[in-house]
Amino acid sequence: MTKSSDTWRDIGWNSLTLSCPGNWEAIVSGDNHLLFEKHFQPVLEVRWQKQDKISRKVTDTIRRKLQQETELFPDKTIPAFWKELKNSYTVQLFRDNKHDAPKAALLTCHQCGTTLLFYFFKTLSPHHSDFITILSSLRCHGQEGDHRLWSVQDFQILLPESFKLSSHSFKAGLTRLSYIDSGLTMHLCRLTSAVQRLEKATPAELMVLLGDVSVPEEEIHRNAHSVSHFNRPSIFSQIMSRLKRKAPFHWMILRHHPDLDRLSGLFFFDKKPFPEKTISSILDSYELFCP
Repeated sequence: MTKSSDTWRDIGWNSLTLSCPGNWEAIVSGDNHLLFEKHFQPVLEVRWQKQDKISRKVTDTIRRKLQQETELFPDKTIPAFWKELKNSYTVQLFRDNKHDAPKAALLTCHQCGTTLLFYFFKTLSPHHSDFITILSSLRCHGQEGDHRLWSVQDFQILLPESFKLSSHSFKAGLTRLSYIDSGLTMHLCRLTSAVQRLEKATPAELMVLLGDVSVPEEEIHRNAHSVSHFNRPSIFSQIMSRLKRKAPFHWMILRHHPDLDRLSGLFFFDKKPFPEKTISSILDSYELFCP
């Protein structure tokens, strides 16, 4: 997948999905906070808050804070091209004294109660079709049993809705996302500068280092562009691992993407045997693409 000003891509982060122009970059600023930049300039900020039920108190608090911090005021009119959104959301627009176009939008989902705040950094065009397209693509919930899209930077993966984000780190050259699902823990890794890294360590050494496990060299499975290890510990080994407060079962894979100069890894740990169908589905869905 190649970005251009004429293409759009799907962004997915922590229950929120939307489409944006391909030349925008989505930057994760928090568990429920995305900042979009175009040519290193901010164009859109999105914050959201999940609720068990729709609460006017929450939206009123956000509205007051927004007005205090930005000096924006509620717009009493809703332009025609915003009214479509009112089928799915409660919509409140905000503007300043200098422009008639909205500078911010506060949406509350009728179905799941999620409150979303959009802030527009640039003055919107009269019909601001790009932003309407973005908002029309918005999804803040799915059906029970659905898989969630996680897609930022140059990767995407589909995870069961039961997988909850526990931590995330976007360091230079290394992205690491961690999830939990009952007793199962999963770590996603994305590494840049693969050629330089592989000059200093083998793929197997990198996989063991990232997974923080000890694996006999002869047990590591090797393919042309990947290494992996899947253990089936004996009852005795399971007992010893639990005494050491370690998950006895692990499933690890590290892939090399030579055309992208990237490495991608998935690491699963559990106290019981893995749901192999679920793990295989996740492994198949993890993709890197050309930025």
